Order: sequence, then structure tokens, then C-alpha cells
Amino acid sequence: MNFIFGAILLAMFILALRVIWATALQLLNALKHAAQTFHRYRAQRLARHRLPVIMPRSREDMDWLAISDSVRQEIQSRNRETNRELERLELQYQAKQKTIKLYEADIEIAKLERELLKIKPTIASSETEAKPRRRSKKVGESGLVNDKTTKTAQQVFQLREALKGNANALLVNQQARH
Repeated sequence: MNFIFGAILLAMFILALRVIWATALQLLNALKHAAQTFHRYRAQRLARHRLPVIMPRSREDMDWLAISDSVRQEIQSRNRETNRELERLELQYQAKQKTIKLYEADIEIAKLERELLKIKPTIASSETEAKPRRRSKKVGESGLVNDKTTKTAQQVFQLREALKGNANALLVNQQARH
């Protein structure tokens, strides 16, 4: 029985040594990792306060022409980008100016149409009073007034189309009317 009891004690002692050895190794690895982290943090702090690194002089001569050409090309490409931006803004400005001119022309056309509507009844009444009233001529006079308004409306339409820059549509419309 002493033999069995001794074997059990020896096995327990071996197990205890293995557990202690594994724990010691894990603790050692954890300490190494902590030391590495501390050294990395310290190196980063020191790198902030360190002087800039000066490149060692190369034995080959530097190709200053190639470097200056690359710098020149970079500057020119940046300038081209700003020029393109300037051209784009200029085109937008011109488009807005043309739009403003079109609006002003539309306002003028509306004013002229309003004046025409004010004058048209006056013209029609003065023509009817000046001539004796006959049934056949009355139809002719209204035809004259309608003819004048269609001519004026056509002129207004042509003016609008010309301001919009649609001169080709004018030719097609005039051919279709004749």
C-alpha cells in the first residue's frame, strides 16, 4: 500500500511541476509581449522629437534636369486644372448672361404685346368709324385687323426664335406658311 501511495504522490508531484512550468512559460510570454509594447510606445514617442532624417549622399550624381522637368510638369498640370475650372466657370457665366438677356427680351415682347392689345381696339374702332358701314366691307375690315395681328404675332414669334438662336426653325415656319 505504501508503494501505491508513493506512486500517487509522485504522479501528483509531476502534475504540479507541469502546471507550474506551463504557468511560468505563459507568464514569461506575457512579460515579453508587455516589454515589446512598451518599447514600441517609447520608440514612437522618441520618433516625434527626433530630428529629421538626412539621406546619405549617393555616389551617383543626381539628375537635376529630370527632377526639374518632373516638377515643371507637375506645376503645369496643376495650372491646367485651374485653367479648366476657370474656363468652366466662364462658360457658366456666359450661359447665365444669355439667359438673362432672353428673359429681358421676353419681358420686352410681353410689353409690346400688351401695348398692341391696347392699340388694336383703338385702330379697329377708328377704321370702322371712318368708313361707312356696309356688311361686305365690315367683314373685310375685321379681316384686315386679323391680318395685322397675325403679322404682328408672327413678328413677335420670329423675334423670340431669333433671340433663342433658332434661326433654322424660322425658315421652315415661313416656308410652311407661304
